[in-house]
Amino acid sequence: MVPLEIHVQGTSVLQRPAERGALSVAVSSDGLSQEMVSKQITSTSNQLQNMFKELAPKTEAGLPTETAPVTVFSMTSVRTRSWIPEDKDGNPLFRKYEASTQFEVIFRDFDRLGQVATTLLTMPHAEIKSTSWRLTDETMESMGSESRQMAMRNAVQKATDYADVVGRKVVAVEITDQYSSTRGRATQSLGRSGERGTKTSVSVNSLVLKPEDVELSASVDVRFVSE
Repeated sequence: MVPLEIHVQGTSVLQRPAERGALSVAVSSDGLSQEMVSKQITSTSNQLQNMFKELAPKTEAGLPTETAPVTVFSMTSVRTRSWIPEDKDGNPLFRKYEASTQFEVIFRDFDRLGQVATTLLTMPHAEIKSTSWRLTDETMESMGSESRQMAMRNAVQKATDYADVVGRKVVAVEITDQYSSTRGRATQSLGRSGERGTKTSVSVNSLVLKPEDVELSASVDVRFVSE
């Protein structure tokens, strides 16, 4: 009997409610005075650091407390640059200075995330770049195992469907992991003036950010041959 060989791709998609909200905040200033630009970005950055520290209390072991609204936050190094702009005729103007940095803050308390976002909308030199939705590392590890198994079962079922039609039995002899990806939809930039992205509404006191489900997908290529 001629050997039968079947190549199929197994896929899986899992969804879970978001467990964390990631807030990306840009801080920037520009102007003709290097000293003023430096003061502005330092003042706003210090204000944000103090805010986030208060929201991220730690245990003696350095871990977030069970009730901490923020589990972790980080700040990039301050970037600076200067340049001499030109007018429409190509004549040099006064030198301009610019400084910028960025914060990423991970919230477990989504109500507090909305309150902070509301505060940031009116804070000078601060701009909300995006919010996105995530899962904890523990959930991701568990989902990753489940999604890979689901993808493999999907491949086995496909191969079995084909083989049954021609009265054959097949076994897997080669497995190639293709990809595993996570998608938690991000809102658009909320900006400094209060523009709102998708899935965002406004309450009397603060923004209400509605978290999206986080989606994990996996794919595997499998080669089967007849027994």
